Amino acid sequence: MKKALIIAGGLLCAFTWQAHAQDAATESTAQAQPAAADAVGGQPSTTSMSGGPLKAQGLTRADVYQQLVQSQKSGESARLQELFKGGN
Repeated sequence: MKKALIIAGGLLCAFTWQAHAQDAATESTAQAQPAAADAVGGQPSTTSMSGGPLKAQGLTRADVYQQLVQSQKSGESARLQELFKGGN
């Protein structure tokens, strides 16, 4: 008789535990979805990895070319080549 009560009690505990685990999984899934949806976009960082301010947008090819032309006109390019003994 004791064995039957222990087995019945164990089964009752196991079924209750499994039912509770299914409810908890459903609730955590429902709660996790909005967090995952928010995490996709995120907020852009305002500083770079080195700690300096982060530029909103990089330079275009035209901007870089203009900087090259300007450095050649001002002589900065020649000074840098002389400083680092750069070739042609």
